[in-house]
Amino acid sequence: MSDYVDVLIVGAGLSGVGAAYRLAERAPQRSYAILEGRERIGGTWDLFRYPGVRSDSDMYTLAFGFEPWTNSKAIADGGDIRDYIEATAQKHGIADKIRYGRKVTRADWDSQTASWTVTSDLADGSTEIMRANFLYLCSGYYSYDQGHAPEFAGQEDFGGQLVHPQFWPEDLDYADKNVVIIGSGATAITLLPAMAEKAAKVTMLQRTPTYVLSQPGRDVVANAARRVLPNKLVHHVARLRYAVMTVGFYQFCRAFPKTARKNPARIDE
Repeated sequence: MSDYVDVLIVGAGLSGVGAAYRLAERAPQRSYAILEGRERIGGTWDLFRYPGVRSDSDMYTLAFGFEPWTNSKAIADGGDIRDYIEATAQKHGIADKIRYGRKVTRADWDSQTASWTVTSDLADGSTEIMRANFLYLCSGYYSYDQGHAPEFAGQEDFGGQLVHPQFWPEDLDYADKNVVIIGSGATAITLLPAMAEKAAKVTMLQRTPTYVLSQPGRDVVANAARRVLPNKLVHHVARLRYAVMTVGFYQFCRAFPKTARKNPARIDE
């Protein structure tokens, strides 16, 4: 006998928690459950534990519209984001709907009953079956089992330790060691300065130069406004302000690429 809910949500990260809130808000008569493959809430923000992990966009944009971001950091550390997701789920009763350790492996649609039959694998080797009329996949686009790992010629001859940021060892000691970071994207840009605090030398090995525009980690305007205005109002105004700034800067770069290249710092050495 399988369990039945009106809506079955897969994934207990930002998307899953946000979907659960909106469902309860707009269709409170509908029952739902969240299946999470891991044993903790937070999704990507719980999985990634490498040094310096943080958001690569402002939290007024990334955070929930219904739960104001009140942390003083607009560009937040991974741990702060994870705590925010968990606190939001607890506050709105979403945490009680999460079933951890359920890795969804199959979903079958039955047109006659207009329902999904969803199979999950549990850690003990058993399976669990649930039925729902609506299946909402909020599992993101990362493979939690194996991150992107291209093959490098001569990799087997390397005498040092190879580490993937997605599976960062808790006991990794890189103090006073020479480190090479392959890549120049958001992960590399946050990882490099954090590792440089302890490592003897950190070198970024990149294929394409990255343009970086430095901005303060804390939003002085929003932090000041929060002292006299409601949190929700500050959040929504800051969210709109960042949206206008981001779209405006994008359009500026498209219209005047040569001028735009002169302003950011270029990581090309």
